Amino acid sequence: LAKAGEKPQSVTCKDDLIGEVGKTARCEVVISPTNSFEPVITVTGVDGSTINYEMSPALSKEQLEKGVSRMVADASHAQVASVSCESGLEGKVGATAHCEVDSGGVKLRRTVKVNSVEGLMLNFDVVPVLTREEVASSLLDELQRQLGRRPDSAQCTGELEGEVGNTVDCTVVTASGTAAFTLTVTNVTGGSINYSYAPRR
Repeated sequence: LAKAGEKPQSVTCKDDLIGEVGKTARCEVVISPTNSFEPVITVTGVDGSTINYEMSPALSKEQLEKGVSRMVADASHAQVASVSCESGLEGKVGATAHCEVDSGGVKLRRTVKVNSVEGLMLNFDVVPVLTREEVASSLLDELQRQLGRRPDSAQCTGELEGEVGNTVDCTVVTASGTAAFTLTVTNVTGGSINYSYAPRR
């Protein structure tokens, strides 16, 4: 790390690194109070008593929760009470993790997606997500505004991730029958997902 220009405050390794190709260990690297990561150390070769290894970036569950908390607070200028992520985050472009964010008493679902990896640094985006239930409720609100009355119910096939072009299908039940719609994300501002909807073909 020092050779790469990173002077960590501390490095703590949880396990020994066994000298067999493919064996791994994880170490917590603290660069500063607000910047830490957990590279995965992988044995690439053994030459006598020398173990050759490479490091790939990763974040532990706790490190990811801290990072998401900081990013959501910066973006929304709101106090974040807690963040709970289902897992850590691998340092590969496109890798994802899912987190629940409690901000101002409102529970928000977020997808974390790695957008670039430079050496041992990984950069990620925090993408807003509407759960299946939130999508259905939001669509019912939209239809009520348009039709002047609220349909009986709506069922959607999944979550709607806040990336332009993403879609989800929903079926709406009214007194006169059912109608199928496709919702398409048109833009995302801060934590808000805007979408258009059209009858499903």
